[in-house]
Amino acid sequence: MSSMNYHVFDSAQQVVEALANELKTYSQQDRPVHISLSGGSTPSQLFDFLANSEFATTIAWENLHFWWGDERCVAPDNAQSNYGQAKALLFDHIAIPAENIHRIRGEDFAAMEVGRFAEEMLTVIPLEHGVPAFDWILLGMGTDGHTASLFPEQTNYEATELATIAAHPETRQIRVSKTAHLLANAKRITYLVLGESKAVVLKQIAEQSPEANNYPAAKVVAKHGITEWYLDSEAAKELA
Repeated sequence: MSSMNYHVFDSAQQVVEALANELKTYSQQDRPVHISLSGGSTPSQLFDFLANSEFATTIAWENLHFWWGDERCVAPDNAQSNYGQAKALLFDHIAIPAENIHRIRGEDFAAMEVGRFAEEMLTVIPLEHGVPAFDWILLGMGTDGHTASLFPEQTNYEATELATIAAHPETRQIRVSKTAHLLANAKRITYLVLGESKAVVLKQIAEQSPEANNYPAAKVVAKHGITEWYLDSEAAKELA
């Protein structure tokens, strides 16, 4: 029924432990590894687990560079800041060089930050196919099928920019986001999707139904790498 590459876990904790082990493996490479994080409850569980387990000291943090798929236009100490969440739960508790953390400056003027963020990625991350190529991008998915801050009916899949300004369709809150073009150039994309509320959307994506054509999460896939889905049993309940 499905061409989705998905892995089903019994619980969110099992997802978190699998991600932690993947991070440790990446950190053992003798080169900088560029990882893009997402916001949300699953990453927050991951950060808390990493900070309070043996991974805090067994991961070679100096080899890992962390970026974000999107950020709300708020100050880093705002409760809604994706970077602020990661800093409080993880970065404040591990030995990671400050230069390895590449946040989106949500407090700055969005149009200026889009340019600065794109330039930093071009400068720091090795290019493949003329575009910065992340080693691993973690993405979530909303119940409307959005990912990062790429929303249905708002996402330009043909744009060749690296970063864009987006507005939440309901709250109109402004965000800075990686573009579909940039995300698709990753070596590996892992969607983290938990909970029964996502089950119907996942079924539509798996079946490539007409509704799925509106979902950025269905269309943002790695063109030259792998795309996979880490699901809990509740999210996967509609999949055959």
